[in-house]
Amino acid sequence: MWAYFFTFICMLLTDIVYTLLLKSVQNDKPLAASIWASAITFLGGVAVINYTTNNMMIIPAVLGAFVGTYIGMKFHLKDKKWLT
Repeated sequence: MWAYFFTFICMLLTDIVYTLLLKSVQNDKPLAASIWASAITFLGGVAVINYTTNNMMIIPAVLGAFVGTYIGMKFHLKDKKWLT
């Protein structure tokens, strides 16, 4: 059960960080964008490893992606200047 939760959290964080990456690119901040891109690769890689070993993990991965994007947009993380 923990693996499903872990996959959900990894994808949730991946999509929050992806929102921050897009804002960094929009603001022409290459260092911030590079840091966020590295975080996306790490978090996404961990999630992919989980759901390729168990195909049912795609469900929490998809739900995590949905919730992560929603949080990233709803709470305006993209407007925090120190993050992007």
